[in-house]
Amino acid sequence: MSLSNHYQAISCTSSEQLIIDDNGGLRSCRFDDIYYNPGQGAEECQHVFLDGNQLQQRWQQARDSDHFVVAETGFGTGLNFLACWDLWRKVHAEAQPAQAPKTLYFYTTELYPLTRSALEKSIQHYNPFPELAEALVSQYPDPIGGEYLLNFDSNSDYPVKLIMLLGDTSECLGRLEHYPSNAAIECDEVKGDGVKNDALNADALKVDAWFLDGYAPSKNPDMWQETLFTLMARHSKDSTTVATFSVARQVRDQLSDNGFVISKRKGFGRKRDMLTARFDSQKTASLISSSIPSPTKQSTKNNKHPRKSVNLSGCYYRFSSDTATKNTQRHAMIIGAGIAGCTIAYKLAQRGWQVSLIDAEKNIASAASGNARAVLYARTAQQRSSLADLHEAAFHYATRFYRGLDDKNLTAGLNGMLKLDEQLSDEMLALNPEAYSRNNISAEQASELCGIAMQHNGIHYPESGWLDPSAICQALTEHPNIQFCGETNINALHQVNGGWRAECHNNTNSREANIAIVTSGQLSHQFEQTAWLPLRSMRGQTTALSQSTASSCLTMAVCQRGYITPASNNSHSVGATYAIKDSNSEVTRADHQTNIENIVAMLDIDSPWRQELNDLDTHSIGKLEGRVGFRCVAPDYLPIVGPIPMVDSFNEKFASLKKDAKQTPQQLATLQEGLYVSTGFGSHGYTTAPLAAEILLAQIEGTPMPIGDKLRQSIAPARFLVRQLIRSN
Repeated sequence: MSLSNHYQAISCTSSEQLIIDDNGGLRSCRFDDIYYNPGQGAEECQHVFLDGNQLQQRWQQARDSDHFVVAETGFGTGLNFLACWDLWRKVHAEAQPAQAPKTLYFYTTELYPLTRSALEKSIQHYNPFPELAEALVSQYPDPIGGEYLLNFDSNSDYPVKLIMLLGDTSECLGRLEHYPSNAAIECDEVKGDGVKNDALNADALKVDAWFLDGYAPSKNPDMWQETLFTLMARHSKDSTTVATFSVARQVRDQLSDNGFVISKRKGFGRKRDMLTARFDSQKTASLISSSIPSPTKQSTKNNKHPRKSVNLSGCYYRFSSDTATKNTQRHAMIIGAGIAGCTIAYKLAQRGWQVSLIDAEKNIASAASGNARAVLYARTAQQRSSLADLHEAAFHYATRFYRGLDDKNLTAGLNGMLKLDEQLSDEMLALNPEAYSRNNISAEQASELCGIAMQHNGIHYPESGWLDPSAICQALTEHPNIQFCGETNINALHQVNGGWRAECHNNTNSREANIAIVTSGQLSHQFEQTAWLPLRSMRGQTTALSQSTASSCLTMAVCQRGYITPASNNSHSVGATYAIKDSNSEVTRADHQTNIENIVAMLDIDSPWRQELNDLDTHSIGKLEGRVGFRCVAPDYLPIVGPIPMVDSFNEKFASLKKDAKQTPQQLATLQEGLYVSTGFGSHGYTTAPLAAEILLAQIEGTPMPIGDKLRQSIAPARFLVRQLIRSN
C-alpha cells in the first residue's frame, strides 16, 4: 500500500449528485446507477444481505459470543447498516441472557462518501428506519479524514460500533489488522517471566459476514478486482459467509478462486439470481500470503507481477491479557490521573473492570491536564497524513463522547471555536462542498460570531469549544468501579503472579493488579520498562485575565497563536506558551506578556479591549495569576498508546530491518503481558484521549480494533523501535 494511495484526499458525493429518476429511484450521477430498488430498499437488504448471511438465525443460536463482525463494501446511503442495526436490536430484545453476541462491529468502506446533506436528502426520499436514521445523521462525520468511529446504543448491553473506512475498497480493507501468515510458528510460549505471544490471536481481525454491495461490476469495475477477494479471504474463517446481488462470472470466479464455496439463490424482485458463499479455509490455505498486491490500477490491471506492499504488522502485534478474556474479577491499575488516565479508567469501568487510579497529586487532573479551561482543538490539515487522519477521527469522536456524558453542563462551552488567520483550501472545498463541521469566515463574520471585533479571517468550527478539565475528569471517574488513590508516588513496576505490582514510596502500600497502564505524561518513562520511550517535555504557561466591560462580550473560544475562552467567574483563560527544555515551574511575567500579545494580535486595531490590553503596564502584568504545566510530546507529535514491547527481544527478532526494510518480517513482537502506556498527547489531550482510550481498550480486551489498524500502528510504542532499526541501516 503506497502512502500516496493511502492518503489521497476524500472526494464526497454532494446532495446535487443524488437525483430521483423517473421511476422514483435514488440514483448516483457518478455511476449512473440506483442505490436500491425504488421504495423497496429495506426489503432488498433483508433478502440479499441479512437473509443471505442468515444473520437472525446465527445471532439467535450464538452462545457466550463476545462480538460479531460485519464488513461491507460500499456504505452508500447507510441503508444496509440501518437494516442490520434494526435486526440486531430485535434479536437482542427477544434473546435470553447469555444468548446472542454482545457487540456488533460494522466495518464499511466507501470511496465517494455522501456529505451529511446528501445523506439527509436520501433519508427524506426513503426512510424505513426513522429512529435509527436520525441517530446516524447526528453522528455522521464530515468525510475529510480516512476513518471514523461511530458508537450507537453505547449505554445498552448490546452496543453497535460503526467503523467507516473511506477510500478505495481494497486499500481500506488493507488497513484492517492482520499479521504475517506463518508468524504463529514463531510465537513464544508463556515463560516464567510472563512474556507471552498468543498464537491463537495471530490472524487478528476475522469477519463473520460480508456484504458485497458496491455498484455492479459493469458500472464500478475498479472495486471488483482480484485484490478485494484476496483480502476477503485473508479476513475470513470457516464460518464466514458472503452475500451479494451480483452473479457476474467475474465475481463467481474470484470468490471460488479465493476459497469461497458459492451457491446461487433467488434474487430480489425482478433479479433472477443472487450469490451467497461460505469460506473454506482448507480450500485456500496456500493462497493467503502475508503480502497483498497493492490496490492500484497499475498493479491490478496492467502488471502480471504486481508490486507487493511491505507488511510490518508483525512489529505491531498485540494480544489481550488472559485476565481480559476470563469472567473473573478484573483489576486494572492506572498510573496518572490526567485526561488520558481518566478516559481509559472510564472505559474500563464501563466494561466491568475494577480500576485503581493512582496519582502523585492530591486531586484528579492536577498536572498538565488541570488548566482552568481546555479548548477542544480542531484543525484542518492541508494534506492527509497519519497525524491529520488521527486528529480528524479523534476530534469527531470527542465531540460525541463528551456530549454523551450524563451532565449536560459539562458541554455548555462546546458552542463553537474560531481559528483565525487560516482558511480551508480550495481543493478541500471542491471535494467537500457541503462541509458542516467547518467553514471559512471573514473577519467581519468572525467578529459577529464571537462578539468581539477581530482583525483576521479564519475557520469556524461549530462543534468545538471549551471544556472545564477538572469537571470533565471528575465526571469520568465517578463510576463506582473506580477508586482514586491520590498522593501516591510509584517508584517501580514489577511483574508478579501473572499481574503487576507497583512499588510505592518507601516500599509501603504496594499495589497489585492484573494489568498496569502508564498514563503519567512527561513522567511516563520513569519506569524501567518504559525508559526507552522518546518523550519530550514542553513547558506551557496559562494566564488568568480579568474580565472587563469590553471583554465580557466574548461568546466562544478563539485561537490563533494562542487561545482565549469566554469569561467564567469574571476571568478569561488565556494560553498557552510553548517552551522546550525549560523546567521552570514558576509563573513568569514574560510568559504572561507573551499570552497577552497573542490575544492582542487577534483583535481589531480599533477594539476597546485591544486598547485595554495595550495599556497594561509591567507591574500589572506581573500581578496576573497563571499556571504552569508540562506537556508530554513525542518526536512525531502523535500520542503513544498501546502495549509495551520487550526491547531486546524486539531488536533481535526484527534485526533484518537493518539490512532490508522492504522485506516483510515473519516474526511477531514479544510484549510485556498486561503492561500498557497512553501518553504523549501534548496540548491536544482533551481532543485525542477519548479515541485513544477506545483503541487501548480494544487492545486490552482483545476485541476488534475500532478504527483502521494503520492508525493504531501510527500511535503504537513499537513505532520508535521500528524506525530506529530502519535508520540504523
